[in-house]
Amino acid sequence: MKLYLGSRDYKPEGFLTVDIDPTHSPDILADVTDLRSIEDGSVEEICASHILEHLPWPLAYKALAEWARVLETGGLLRVAVPDLAALAAMIAEGHNVWHATGLIFGTGRLENAFEAHQYGYTKAMMTSILRALGFGEFDWWKHDLPDASNGWMHEEDSGRMAISLNIAARKLRAPLVAPDAMLARLVERRMSPFDDVLAEMAGGLPELRELAAREDAMLTQKLHMALIDARMQVQHLRETTPARLRRGAGVILRKLLRD
Repeated sequence: MKLYLGSRDYKPEGFLTVDIDPTHSPDILADVTDLRSIEDGSVEEICASHILEHLPWPLAYKALAEWARVLETGGLLRVAVPDLAALAAMIAEGHNVWHATGLIFGTGRLENAFEAHQYGYTKAMMTSILRALGFGEFDWWKHDLPDASNGWMHEEDSGRMAISLNIAARKLRAPLVAPDAMLARLVERRMSPFDDVLAEMAGGLPELRELAAREDAMLTQKLHMALIDARMQVQHLRETTPARLRRGAGVILRKLLRD
């Protein structure tokens, strides 16, 4: 079984859709923080695109713990959130400030209160939480569905830039700390860094820091190799595409960026 969470009107082939809103006619009507109708370890893949930012902290931790519960060992989680680090950097540098701020806080709340963004995440924050819940083998991901995981923003100096932080991870082991106990402590210490609370609950875990360093280095290497591959493909297209077609494609691309 594969789950597509917070589906709205998306009905991806091969996935059961989950949504709290009955007007979208999901396959499973449920709150993503409470999947009690789904058995432990019965799901092989979960896709959650731009859901976590709509949940207040630490309710988002509860949601991730619930997704970890229903995933089988070796199961794949694909999660996407706005890239808080990239958006904050744009604001600090004065680029697309209004657009970037809107993506951090969510601007659809005027029509739908569920559209408000309640919290934000960086890559380091997401991998720390997922690692504590037993996930590893982190990677970047993309798919062809027309959802927010494929979001782009026009940026004057560099054309277009991705604004979605897409992290794939596999469930490898049990959570390092019982999720209910961790949630209770996070509620008490909600302004404290997650890693500090985890260290208190788990007795320091120096081996976790070593694991984190290795996995973060591997993820950085994967992203670096993906960038090299993309650049090689672009170079190949430049060398093999006739000049007339390149000029035509350039005109179309510039028009699309202007629009």
